[in-house]
Amino acid sequence: MSRKNLIILTVAILFVGGACNLPFSSTQNVPQTSNPQGSPPQPETATQPPPSGGNGQSGSASNVPESFPVAPNSQMSQSSSDSFTILSQSSIQAVIQYYTDELPKQGWASRYSDPNFTGGVIQYWKRDNIYLSLDFGFIDGQLTIQGQYKDVEPQEAQKLPKDFPLPGQAEMVDAGDTSWEFYIPEPYTDVTSFYNQKLASLNWKSAPGMGAGGLGGCGSDCGSVQASYPPGTTPMPTATTDYRNSNELSFTMPDGNEIDLTITPHQNATLLDVEETLKNVESAGLPKDVPIYPGAVVQMVAPGTVEFQVNADMKTIENYYSEQLKAAGWAPENPFETSGSYNQEWSKGDQKISIALVASGQTTNLVIDCESCNP
Repeated sequence: MSRKNLIILTVAILFVGGACNLPFSSTQNVPQTSNPQGSPPQPETATQPPPSGGNGQSGSASNVPESFPVAPNSQMSQSSSDSFTILSQSSIQAVIQYYTDELPKQGWASRYSDPNFTGGVIQYWKRDNIYLSLDFGFIDGQLTIQGQYKDVEPQEAQKLPKDFPLPGQAEMVDAGDTSWEFYIPEPYTDVTSFYNQKLASLNWKSAPGMGAGGLGGCGSDCGSVQASYPPGTTPMPTATTDYRNSNELSFTMPDGNEIDLTITPHQNATLLDVEETLKNVESAGLPKDVPIYPGAVVQMVAPGTVEFQVNADMKTIENYYSEQLKAAGWAPENPFETSGSYNQEWSKGDQKISIALVASGQTTNLVIDCESCNP
């Protein structure tokens, strides 16, 4: 969905539901972790790229299903822009061994693997900037390989908060506008100590209410899937729960924005999730000549978008922005107005913004969105 349509849809949802907050959040798919019996698989630290993620090469995830090898007695059943499914009549041991041998020939480097709760394992692979997970297991008695992949570009690390420290071997495996995920081949207690010390030295204030989080993880779906196996099938070892709690740290940065860290044990390594919550308007990166309505109270800040609550009627705010933006050289276009809501796009050179208003009782919700902004 385009950013324009997202804003229009958001306005409609606000109007119908009377909501005060917009649903701008990043969903992270964190690999479920486990601490299986026996010796855990070791991460390949020799291939660790720089902290910024990637290895300096540029890869494209668009052709992964087309170029992905299909194991013998198997077929690609479906694919999308970020996932694919392979169904197989072979044994799970043979298929796992096939991909363990074949993927390195295709340029994929093994990162680590976990048992799952569908009688198989999850393998994690990397090629250029593309991260791939292969989930081998049984669904309704059918051996199924579910692949998910994402393109994680090194420049995503540049969006991290200023001066944010990273351990030397941190590898970025996922990123959003205000969220990042790292794999760190160091014990999670060491990573926790690293951040407590480093962030305190930056005068970031520790926020209350955080501490030990949930369990470190089990396998895929943590046992919610009841696996069924064909006759004669011997499943791979199942995962056991890692009873070490994840550590959750929260800090307020000097600019008023907040940062939440979830430090999760993964065998002898660590998964680090970083989530930034924007609080000040400047962090949105709106154009300098776009005014903020006097007395507007910030409700939500995201890259390129700010939501306010204003103690004024919708028409008064509409007239204010019409006068102010025209005076600053902005040109109106594509008005969208219904009873109780209003959306007006504005352009100036190669910049585009939209002003969205939704009546909410005695107040008005104001959303300023800049499609062309890149804070």
